[in-house]
Amino acid sequence: MDSAGEEASLNSPELPWNQLYLKRRTESRIQLRRRVCFTGPAAAAVTGVLAILILAAGSVSSDSEFVKVQSSVNCTEGQDCILSCSFDYTAGGWDEKSGVTWRQAEMDHIVHSYYNNRDQLAHQLPQYVNRTSLFDSELQRGNASLLLRRVMEGDAGEYKCSVNAPRLYGSGLTEVVVVPAQPTTAPAHVTVPSSVTVRSGLTEVVVVPAQRHAWWVSGAVLLCVIAGLGVSLWLYKNTQSCYQA
Repeated sequence: MDSAGEEASLNSPELPWNQLYLKRRTESRIQLRRRVCFTGPAAAAVTGVLAILILAAGSVSSDSEFVKVQSSVNCTEGQDCILSCSFDYTAGGWDEKSGVTWRQAEMDHIVHSYYNNRDQLAHQLPQYVNRTSLFDSELQRGNASLLLRRVMEGDAGEYKCSVNAPRLYGSGLTEVVVVPAQPTTAPAHVTVPSSVTVRSGLTEVVVVPAQRHAWWVSGAVLLCVIAGLGVSLWLYKNTQSCYQA
């Protein structure tokens, strides 16, 4: 007799005391079976699933906790720029299998990739070839920043920094704003007179200044002018003496 039929036959109101005793004992057995069914394989499976969920929750960290990036960075066109990205290496660890990947967030194109202790640039977007690098020696200390050289107008946009460590994984988004380079200021134009006229007595000396000569050239010219003035004055005095004689 199965449990359902056994339970139905024992629910009759006209039962002697011995059958009533058997009824109660049968009901106790049925309840015990139900408890065993739940505390057996089913309970073990539920407990295992809960344990896995708890372990998973403890081993995965959100992006904001593990990876830190700036919300935006201004990069001057034509100059080098650093896109800051750091991660909690004490919590996530770092080994030869760890990796860092920078991508264009919108199109998911690879800007720079690093794993197995070296750069992996086979799938790098062509516009970034020979213009990106990481600070390799600082990766194990949590520095995953990207150096972007010779910034171009097309580099503007959102970038994603992803870090895959032994115990944790995370990513962060940063916006690159390209700022036009400041125009260079032209040196002030200085007008130099073409000539200087010096008059002394009957003699007129024209001095033409040379541009960008050394100081000794200017000194030599000045000495020549002084000597010329002296000779002119001497000739003038001799001429006056002849007239008086």
